[in-house]
Amino acid sequence: MSCTQRLAWFVVALTLGCANGPAVAATDAPALPAETIVRKMVERAQGIQSANKQAGYSYTKFAVTEEFNGKGQLKEKKEKLLQFESGYGRLSQLKLNGRALTGSEFRKQEQEALEARQQATDSKTSKRDDNWERYITPELISKYRFNLVGHEMVNGREAYVIGFEPRSSTLPVNRLIDRLTNRLGGKVWVDEQDFEIARAQVALRGEVTLWGGVLGNLKKCNFTVERTRVDENVWFNSTTNGEFEGRKLLEPTHIRTRSESSNFKKTEPRSRS
Repeated sequence: MSCTQRLAWFVVALTLGCANGPAVAATDAPALPAETIVRKMVERAQGIQSANKQAGYSYTKFAVTEEFNGKGQLKEKKEKLLQFESGYGRLSQLKLNGRALTGSEFRKQEQEALEARQQATDSKTSKRDDNWERYITPELISKYRFNLVGHEMVNGREAYVIGFEPRSSTLPVNRLIDRLTNRLGGKVWVDEQDFEIARAQVALRGEVTLWGGVLGNLKKCNFTVERTRVDENVWFNSTTNGEFEGRKLLEPTHIRTRSESSNFKKTEPRSRS
């Protein structure tokens, strides 16, 4: 898997919208400063991560990744059907260019996906989870300037609309993924009651080079996510869409991703060992 694809996978994992919804008038309550809203959002994410509330639910996730060549022709298409339960996912079906993989081909693709996840997230675990709250940390948030844009309705609930941009053009790079996160900007729609991200829209603000541009670059990175509240204090991603363009060595690469999660059901959680 290429470095560009690994960066794309991390953005999918990070999951930081969609087209703007209709604007609504602000509530009568005084508007909170953007910094306060974001601080509460981070505290919420870390609390959800610690409480592991999502482990008590099962759901199905269908994900598609399409890679195109320099002429815009479809080069490769992967379709994955995953079953999530107790906080972890199991790949139940994998298709490559419309053909269902089994046996050694299936295991090879799974191993490649595992290695990409581990490299992108600096994690050695072999388990597949969908818990993106771990990435919403004070360290990540410190990279950006935030601005309260307004208020909008998202799925029938009021949300703050927060714009964000890189705090500086010279942010430190300590890990490979910092090259990407240092150049992201966009909007997040934060639920006014739960302080959960209900929708997010992220785009690359400048080209990202890999090892000085020798191995490749990432010129375009657009990612959107829509989330749903399935229970009190429990939110899940419902749909995501991503588009990534760049270069791997001398070869242009263009990747599109999309996913849809459904059939959320409450279950008895297992201990996470």
